[in-house]
Amino acid sequence: MTNQYMTKLYHDLLSNSPQTVTIDIPADMGTGQISQVVTKQGAVVSDWKMNYFSDMNVQGVSSEDYIQMLFCLNDGVSWNIAGSREGACLAKGESCIYRGHGKMESLCYAQNSDFYFKNIKIPVPYFKRLLQDYFEDGEITVYEKKLLTGISKVSITPYMEHIFAELQDFTHYRGGLGYLFLESKIHELLSVYLSEVLELRILSPEYCCISKSERDCIIEAKRIIDSELAFAPSCEGLARQVQISVSKLSRGFSMMYGISVHAYVIEQRLERAAGLLLESNMNIGQIAVLVGYTKPSNFSAAFKKKYGVMPKDYREASRIK
Repeated sequence: MTNQYMTKLYHDLLSNSPQTVTIDIPADMGTGQISQVVTKQGAVVSDWKMNYFSDMNVQGVSSEDYIQMLFCLNDGVSWNIAGSREGACLAKGESCIYRGHGKMESLCYAQNSDFYFKNIKIPVPYFKRLLQDYFEDGEITVYEKKLLTGISKVSITPYMEHIFAELQDFTHYRGGLGYLFLESKIHELLSVYLSEVLELRILSPEYCCISKSERDCIIEAKRIIDSELAFAPSCEGLARQVQISVSKLSRGFSMMYGISVHAYVIEQRLERAAGLLLESNMNIGQIAVLVGYTKPSNFSAAFKKKYGVMPKDYREASRIK
């Protein structure tokens, strides 16, 4: 009786867990696969890994029912929108967020290119409900104006990559727990993404003392750090690159992002390292160098201070789950 009960329970947990559907690229067309999983709230998380033997032209209507977040992790792509003079494009390391417009989109996947995209589609009613639950009216107005009427692009940050790696962990949970974990990671990614898109803190009155030109310089400094993480310039070097004084950069960066330039660099390096520990087979020394540490011992000490465990233990714990 007990065995039958446990067998049924385990079967029910499996059948009610998030299910990943995978489609292989036809062997005569190329290599790769497309996989996706749908949450209880109707959000769609998909991975696209493709390499075609010849140029592949694709057309389709972009549904108005979804907010889309598209992340380009390898070769870039561009596409045209019916009735629009301007197309859209994503290069490696870039991402965009936009609402589907109900129009035909056409694009060409170039032959012998390694395409790797991650796509998060969030139903518009669900997205608007999140805005209502978490934001004030003024903030909602800004978000909707920015996100529902155009395409916003930002660089993929190390923290986003860290969330991508953790997204796969939903398979460790059964039943409703799998959906709960998956949606919590979508919420985390969305919150990080929205902060990158809007730099909402800048809209607060307390930052009015920072001029627009200074804000632009500080945002550019952050972009430089994110794109050159392992070799991020010093505060003095950044100030020279963006043509602003060190004092204005230091003060403005802390006001806009709530963290000093130096602390932000360390934070991003460690988050990038955590992602590499989960998603790669590189050894600790290699990862340390890749994120900007010349001494593995310094890297390990900083990592333990942030995460409470040594890098090796962090990786092993993830594999035990």
